[in-house]
Amino acid sequence: MSRSGRAGEVRCELCGHRFDPAALACHAECPLGAHCTLICCPRCGYQAVDAGRTWVGRLLGRLLGRRSGLGPAPAPVAPRPRPTIPLSHVLPGRAVEVVALRDLPGTSASRLAAFGIVPGSRVEVLQRRPTPVIRIGETELALAQETLERIEVSPPSPSGRRARRAS
Repeated sequence: MSRSGRAGEVRCELCGHRFDPAALACHAECPLGAHCTLICCPRCGYQAVDAGRTWVGRLLGRLLGRRSGLGPAPAPVAPRPRPTIPLSHVLPGRAVEVVALRDLPGTSASRLAAFGIVPGSRVEVLQRRPTPVIRIGETELALAQETLERIEVSPPSPSGRRARRAS
C-alpha cells in the first residue's frame, strides 16, 4: 500500500483502489485492536504492513526524516535545460557539444550526419573567418555561416573527454 496525495488515503499496490485505512472496519474491529499493523484493501483483500504503525517503521522514519515506505514519493527532479548558442558564436579553439540541428532541410541534415554532426557529438571550431572551419574527430569541415547559425551547441558535459586543441 502506498500513500496517495490526499491526507490519510492509501492506494492498494495490487488493484490500485484508493481508500482511507482509518475508515476500514478491519481497523476498528481487529482483534489486535490498536496494535494491529495491517492495512487490508476493501476491494481485493490484499494485506500490507502499515510501516507508520510499527515501532521499526517509526524509528526508521525518525532516522530517515520521513515515513519509511509510505510517504508520498519525492517529486522527480527535472534536469535543467543546458544553455545553448549557435555554433557560429563559438570562438576558435573551443570545443563544444552539438545539442540540436535547428530548421535544416533533410538533405543538409543528412549530409551533416554523414560527417558525424549529430546531437551529442563534439566539435571544435578551428576558424571563423574567412570561411568557418570545424573539426569533428579527425575530419576538418568548412561550412557556410548560415549552416553554423542552425547548429545549436553547449559547453561539453564534464563526464566526456576533452577535445584536442589545434596547435
